[in-house]
Amino acid sequence: MRKNLIITLLLAILVTFSLAADDPSASFSVAASIGAINEMKITNKPVTTATFGDDDNSFSGTVAIVGSGEGANMNSSGNVTFTAYISTLSNNRSGYSVNMSATPLTSDGATINYTVTVNNVPYATKTNTTAVPVLTVSSLSELDAKSLPIAVTVARSEYDSAVQGTYEGSVTFEYVADN
Repeated sequence: MRKNLIITLLLAILVTFSLAADDPSASFSVAASIGAINEMKITNKPVTTATFGDDDNSFSGTVAIVGSGEGANMNSSGNVTFTAYISTLSNNRSGYSVNMSATPLTSDGATINYTVTVNNVPYATKTNTTAVPVLTVSSLSELDAKSLPIAVTVARSEYDSAVQGTYEGSVTFEYVADN
């Protein structure tokens, strides 16, 4: 009987320790690091987050202005017909902005002024001297693409009275990521 009492006592102790012990657990951590996406380019059509990187939406890079005759792309008011967009792709949580500036068309000291407009914001090469903001995105909660059409209006009277030459100017867009 003493042997049965010892066995019963040992079983009671084992059951007590088994009930008192915590259930075992195991875990691991999951982490991700998302890099900054701050991209901008000139495209020939509006883009989305899915189509931003497609090769078939790249803009040729030069707008050749023809005022009259075959291939004319400028009307009597100086509006130049072409299709181009300033397109951005960003995941910057704090947002970003895009500023625009331009230089007049020049050839050996001769000048033809024009106005470039994006998002209803004009930059006139004759009067503007500092870049103008054309897009401001205050914050983002996911990857986002924007495409805004670009328009050019040449000072038609300056164009019509210009001396012979090849005139070149540039339009510059600056992407500024907010911190």
